[in-house]
Amino acid sequence: MTLVGGGALLALALDVGRQRAGFVNRAYVGIFGSILKPSESTDITGATYLLIAIFFAFYFFGIEVALPVLMFVAVGDPAAALIGARCPGLRVWGKSPAGILAFVAASMAVWAVLVAAGYGAWSWAVVITAIVAAAVEFTPFPLDDNLTVPLIAGGFMVLARAVGL
Repeated sequence: MTLVGGGALLALALDVGRQRAGFVNRAYVGIFGSILKPSESTDITGATYLLIAIFFAFYFFGIEVALPVLMFVAVGDPAAALIGARCPGLRVWGKSPAGILAFVAASMAVWAVLVAAGYGAWSWAVVITAIVAAAVEFTPFPLDDNLTVPLIAGGFMVLARAVGL
């Protein structure tokens, strides 16, 4: 926890610091610009939001909830982006509904691998949480989805497990 929390604080300090010091930001963008989204060149990066989410997910939910929801965002989010961007047709909030299906499918696939490796078990809570995580990713929250998906889905999974799903 200390390592993840320290990494999250360091990443946040770097992001805030580079916003305040133009020469630092220019150097940062010069090095990492090819992998940054356009908004990340002047804002907090998705990686920083993810580090913050990792810390809070383990702190508040424990490994039994943090592991699946973090795997869902780590695998489901890129799958949704790759598939959704390539599927023509309907767009809602600028996103393709096919991305939701890709998110859920990728989430279930990564969970199947983890279960086969002995790191978890199937439950309705896991399946429904993957669907909730996809819905959160699809919804246009004002905060980065690397933060909102694991925290909202993790909170949902805690409730789902509490009612016996």
